[in-house]
Amino acid sequence: MAHDVFISYSQVDKTTADAACATLERAGIRCWVAPRDITPGDEWGAAIIKALDQCRAIVLIFSSSANNSRQIRREVERAVSTGVPLVPFRIEDVVPTESLAYYLSTVHWLDALTPPVENHLQRLAEAIKSLLKIGGPGATHPAMSTATGRLDEAETPVGSNAAARSSGPNAAASPAGPSASPPRPGAAASTAPAADDKPAKPGMFHEIANFSYQRTPLQAFGWYLMYALVGLATQATTLIAFSIGTRPGPGLPRELIAALLSMALYHILLGTLLLLWHRKRDTANIALVVMSAILSIPFGAFGGLIPLCVLTCYPVVKPSASG
Repeated sequence: MAHDVFISYSQVDKTTADAACATLERAGIRCWVAPRDITPGDEWGAAIIKALDQCRAIVLIFSSSANNSRQIRREVERAVSTGVPLVPFRIEDVVPTESLAYYLSTVHWLDALTPPVENHLQRLAEAIKSLLKIGGPGATHPAMSTATGRLDEAETPVGSNAAARSSGPNAAASPAGPSASPPRPGAAASTAPAADDKPAKPGMFHEIANFSYQRTPLQAFGWYLMYALVGLATQATTLIAFSIGTRPGPGLPRELIAALLSMALYHILLGTLLLLWHRKRDTANIALVVMSAILSIPFGAFGGLIPLCVLTCYPVVKPSASG
């Protein structure tokens, strides 16, 4: 049976996904959601690909679990590449990873951070109904921008490629652009259903250079190792640079003092400009940065980075431009 909306979610958020599906279908919006709509015996990956290519919009239940899900990223990538309007429905205050932010940076969000969630689900249904009218055969909407695919209404999220699917009798079933051709061999096998997906477990060095990312303890340890090496290199370079032409004298050598100060500055830079900038500037977080600078003087990068590792595990503050 033809459907209007594909619901993408992590298995951890199945309760919210089921509630969204029920609300949308009560509003007359036909939903496709796994595993409910996968025919017994069908291959999961192939069923997901077929549903994404035939839907008119995709609702992403966005949470920390979805944020770290490889299957969610595959579904979002497929939807965007085929011109499907994307509607992120955020149920947790988390910032997208770099890979997801690439696709979500041009769409409006619907935030459902405050209870009751039912009120936000009603807003979602209204937004989807408005979006589907735009995507219907021969329908138009004066607020649609053909350049960005956005609506003027701030609370109605629309995917960046919605305009490519906004007209024509086959708008609901045929993807626009080059992706309308059959998927390449093996594409179905590489995409598994997010509905049966557990949160991905990224590696130790996942998002190593992303300072607006909330890390797991394992990722924080990987971050510690990487930037400890950078700190050691910085300290060694300072020692060599200040030892050139220096004559031994009383007191601490000049190059040692310079190396110790460089470590303190290195940790202040990491903590203040890179980490604290993306997190709450409260007393506890500032104390971690100060403690990092103090510990770096006697213990170098190995001691100074420990408080910053704790800071990387703290929640990231949502940018004011999102939502």
